[in-house]
Amino acid sequence: MKTKYFFLLLGALGLAACKGTRDLQSFIPGTYVDHAKGAYSESWDTLVIGDFNRVKGSYSIIRKTGFRRLENQKPGRLEYDAERWLGIWEEESESIQVPGKSKIISFYPDSGVLLLGTREFRKLAGN
Repeated sequence: MKTKYFFLLLGALGLAACKGTRDLQSFIPGTYVDHAKGAYSESWDTLVIGDFNRVKGSYSIIRKTGFRRLENQKPGRLEYDAERWLGIWEEESESIQVPGKSKIISFYPDSGVLLLGTREFRKLAGN
């Protein structure tokens, strides 16, 4: 009888762990933004993360960057760049790895935050 309860408890814990991953993965798709300003430049970054591809175990990611150099506290012209990434879902760490870019993306749904390395991006409402 104790063995039966042990396996029942083990199964319930397993389901709870899977539910947590599904909740996190339902949070991930969306648009995230960051703004940074320093003595020499100012930048605006946007990450657009698509839906999870179960077959490939990956997410499509588009990174859009706008930036301007500051010379003598005067803003220069606005420049843009865009990149497409393929992010691989890492089940164990519950993060996205971007091969070739050596980037790790971590998520914090309770605060609506994504960390790309040490940069903090906020998820836009409605996403």
